[in-house]
Amino acid sequence: MVVRLFPRFRVIRTDRRLPGWLEAFRWGVTGLVFVAFALVVLVWGYRIEAMGVLRWLMNALNPVVLFVTLVDVMLGFLFAPAFGAYVRRRWLDLALLIPIVAALVGGHSALLLIALRQLIVLTQTFLRSRRFAGVIGEIRRRPIQLLAVSFILMIALGMVLLTLPVATADGRGAPVIDALFTSTSAVCVTGLIVRDTQFYWSHFGQWVILVLIQFGGLGIMTFSASIIALIGGRLGVYGRKTMGEVVEDSRDLDIAHSLRYILLFTLLAEALGFVVLFLRWVGATTHPLEAAYNALFHSVSAFCNAGFSVFSTNLSAYPGDIIVNLTVIGLVLLGGLGFSVVHEVINRRNLRYLLDRVFRRPIAEPPQRLSVHAFLVLRTSAILVLAGTVLFFFFEYDNALGPFSFGTKLLASLFQAITPRTAGFNTVPFDSLRPVTLFAITILMFIGASPGGTGGGIKTSTLAVLFLTLRNLIVGSTEVEVRGRSLPRDTIRRATGIAVGAASVLSLILGILLATERLPFANLLFETVSAFGTVGLTTGATPLLSVPGKVSIIVLMYVGRLGPLTLALTIRARQARPAVQYPQTRVIVG
Repeated sequence: MVVRLFPRFRVIRTDRRLPGWLEAFRWGVTGLVFVAFALVVLVWGYRIEAMGVLRWLMNALNPVVLFVTLVDVMLGFLFAPAFGAYVRRRWLDLALLIPIVAALVGGHSALLLIALRQLIVLTQTFLRSRRFAGVIGEIRRRPIQLLAVSFILMIALGMVLLTLPVATADGRGAPVIDALFTSTSAVCVTGLIVRDTQFYWSHFGQWVILVLIQFGGLGIMTFSASIIALIGGRLGVYGRKTMGEVVEDSRDLDIAHSLRYILLFTLLAEALGFVVLFLRWVGATTHPLEAAYNALFHSVSAFCNAGFSVFSTNLSAYPGDIIVNLTVIGLVLLGGLGFSVVHEVINRRNLRYLLDRVFRRPIAEPPQRLSVHAFLVLRTSAILVLAGTVLFFFFEYDNALGPFSFGTKLLASLFQAITPRTAGFNTVPFDSLRPVTLFAITILMFIGASPGGTGGGIKTSTLAVLFLTLRNLIVGSTEVEVRGRSLPRDTIRRATGIAVGAASVLSLILGILLATERLPFANLLFETVSAFGTVGLTTGATPLLSVPGKVSIIVLMYVGRLGPLTLALTIRARQARPAVQYPQTRVIVG
């Protein structure tokens, strides 16, 4: 604030500096709040009561924590330089005082709300500190490392929450290895399970899994970059380049615009899927809330290509249900195509053109022309879906599809052709499939979804580039051409590196499993590819894995979610142009 005292003199008044005792008091309040929160976790989460002493201490701290919290709020008002600015800046933690007081008046504990309020205060303080500016600088320089570390932190947090007794139906808590496996499978949107989701996990545990799926599907890097965009930060040139490598998009990214579209489209797609599934299941359940819960869980799991289901038999009870099948198929395709491709197809310009054609109005502008990337992704995806449907239909016509009608056989074949592309849902038991069918599904799982989507695998565009390279090698062309454009050699090297890296990782983990597990080779191969492609389909081998086998699959799910190329970029320093270039030589290959 600038105060004019004399025409040529100005006194600049900054924010009032808080006295030292007030800062010490606030840190004391924070410590007291989190001690009380730790007691809540021990008493309610792990159910450690220690002859009632911990519960008595928790109840005693309840009014004390509330009192010091109210004192903290009043001191904040007292020392605030401007009342209105303080309210605007701290409105969220102030709003939490209402439910806190209401909970205490009603005789309930408010420690969780108070801990949430204190966490918000600490976050607001940190966001205005110099340390946060340093963190933002690190994010700008190393966004890919942030992606890898963020996934690890989220997996660790999910593991801790799933070990709580309240996370399991029997109230004993999950073993650490099973909690780690489930958390990794959820964050990496894989869907492989070692415990029955419907019966083993409580509603709290299922909600934890659902939140992990949502964060993992969108990618924690997306949320981190969202924070940067919201606070007005900008990724540097290298950061934008590496962010483009993460989502495998060669265009110069408008981070804020891309993230707004991603978040909005995700919410709309999941909301639409939720409504359709809720209307389908509301009449088949005992309570509307149960139908709403099932619809929400499967909508999020389908869009994120996770494959988790709150039904023990997955979706095997709905092989001929058109509504359930088409809804899940639509969500899986939208989540797996990649946000850049979806944006090229579903945008204002194309929607306006479609409405003009429907209502026979003058066309303002033609639809957007697809890029080469979108063309390859859509064409390759269509070929894979068609080929997978035909193969599954003929291979399983008189086997797994035998009891069904002709229409149900076609629908089930279409469903099983799409979901192996990293979704993991199934309407047909996979332990009854023929070996040739499992081999075809293994290939689909290895290919996976498309770049920038919620799925794994080597991606459809990688497969397209490899086939184009092989075609041009056969015809003797020096350039890889598609739609009148030539692909840069860097793209070809990336595609080759991804395929070779994926095969190398799969071979290593498969070798470890063959050495540690006493299961058939075909089952272990299927399990390995399913984990790498973040698919989640299984022939029943997952619950039978030993601890080393589970650890191997955990590592593979993590590598498959990030991708071999992203992991290589994570540990790679910035590459400088080599100072010396050596003469070329030839090596005989083939």
